[in-house]
Amino acid sequence: MKIKKGFVLKDMAGNTYVVATGALSKKFNGIITLNETGKLIWQSLTEGATRDEIIEKILSEYEAERATVENDVDTFIEKLEKDGVLE
Repeated sequence: MKIKKGFVLKDMAGNTYVVATGALSKKFNGIITLNETGKLIWQSLTEGATRDEIIEKILSEYEAERATVENDVDTFIEKLEKDGVLE
């Protein structure tokens, strides 16, 4: 699972955004706003990390219940799949 080429992550004014570029912007014409955890997940997906690797990375950086992290990661990935962001 990996982010499709053509999406660009940008930090501006203390916020993190993702936009589609090139031909991809005709299919995806919106902006994704990410919080710190969303950015971590996004960057991990860009590197081709697995679901389990992402969960472990989050658990190593934040104090959170495993079940909550698993649910949040699954929800985030499902949304990206639905929106056509993942390969």
